[in-house]
Amino acid sequence: MDVKNAVKDKENYGEIVCWFKNLDTLDMAQMVLLVDTIEAMSEEIFEHYKALQDICRNEMKRIRKIYREVGGMDHFLDESGKRQLAYVTEKACSLGIILSEKYEDMAKDLT
Repeated sequence: MDVKNAVKDKENYGEIVCWFKNLDTLDMAQMVLLVDTIEAMSEEIFEHYKALQDICRNEMKRIRKIYREVGGMDHFLDESGKRQLAYVTEKACSLGIILSEKYEDMAKDLT
């Protein structure tokens, strides 16, 4: 699915949510796509908008748990992954998907 083009047509929001849900665990590139999709989506379609936020929030919780268990980003992300996660973390905080206070330690490790 070409998610970026599908966002333009509000009728496709349900399909977009299903596509992200079916991914199970998202990689960093998919996380970037997810947060960009949320930003581009209309909040008018609340149930789909909220569903994507929930997916993002849950993935960020999963990543933060791994980060704490392994003791830092260097143990599970390469430089590209770190840049992507920094982007996702910053955008997710600015969109109000996650609380910056909860991810402050992780965000510092990404810079």
